[in-house]
Amino acid sequence: MATEKTGKPKSETPTPTSERELQTLKNNGKWAVAITLMTFMYGDMTVARVLPPDPRQNSWLTMMSPYPNLVLSMVYVAAVTWWGPRYMSTRKPVQGLRPLMMAYNAFQVVFSVWLFWQAGVAGWFGGYKFVCEACDFSDHPKAIQMMHCGYWYMFSKYIDFIDTIFFVMNKKPEHISLLHVSHHALMPVGVWYGIRYQPGGHGTMMGFLNAFVHAVMYLYYLLAAMGPRVRPFLWWKKYLTGLQMAQFTFVFFHALALVFVDCEVPLHPALLRWLMGQAVIFFALFADFYIKAYQRKDKSKMKLKGDNLANGESKVKNGFTCIPSGLEDLVRERKRSHN
Repeated sequence: MATEKTGKPKSETPTPTSERELQTLKNNGKWAVAITLMTFMYGDMTVARVLPPDPRQNSWLTMMSPYPNLVLSMVYVAAVTWWGPRYMSTRKPVQGLRPLMMAYNAFQVVFSVWLFWQAGVAGWFGGYKFVCEACDFSDHPKAIQMMHCGYWYMFSKYIDFIDTIFFVMNKKPEHISLLHVSHHALMPVGVWYGIRYQPGGHGTMMGFLNAFVHAVMYLYYLLAAMGPRVRPFLWWKKYLTGLQMAQFTFVFFHALALVFVDCEVPLHPALLRWLMGQAVIFFALFADFYIKAYQRKDKSKMKLKGDNLANGESKVKNGFTCIPSGLEDLVRERKRSHN
């Protein structure tokens, strides 16, 4: 085994995280904080000022004020873009995380499927109208079920923080992108206003679809954590990103439909603009990620393939035998040696 001057095995020496990577993470954190604060200010200055809070939630944890959600999101951003990466920068990745990651991803699959089912049974499997579904503030069992589903959906956004913690512990700063951090940080803050002021009706379509997409996403993560033998079957990763983009496109137009429909009790314009705004922001971030992660990679592969073909251009001999130009001299030498 190769050793360094210290006499320690080379494999035992951790690879330090570069200052450039640490600075990139800090910049991602700054933008994530800015996006989250804008979401909070919009909710506080528009939604909270024009709509009365749902009194059925007055005794629920974190529902009396949006500030606990905001503080937790800010702590999350600081931990995964500053404190954690700086602490791990001179250390080796934490060992033995695979079983824990598999258990976490399996839990997320089950939890997401449960949320999807609950929202479907409470309305979206047939009880709700596709367009112009008012929020039911009564104590009807279906209305209560949807309200509880919304609350646990918001709670699931805190559980999603663990994704990034695994990235930090595994020393994978390239995965802690602006898209990843912004999405995780602003969701608990933004969802709070929807659950507190209109926990049902038209606006819950976003959570219903998102729960389904998360079930598929965490199934992918679960399979990926199983090791190299499973990874050849994970060719559909790029389509998962496409599914997420399709989700936000659908949410945008589903919210926009209320502008053109005569609805007796429509979704309040403040929440309508919030839904459409979030859909646009996330679509743009996911589209940017898709282009950087897949289209540019595909172009690079095509260019490399073209260069290889140009360098190894085959020539036809006697109309039948094709000899790559790189091997032509070797074949000629062997023929001379036999003669």
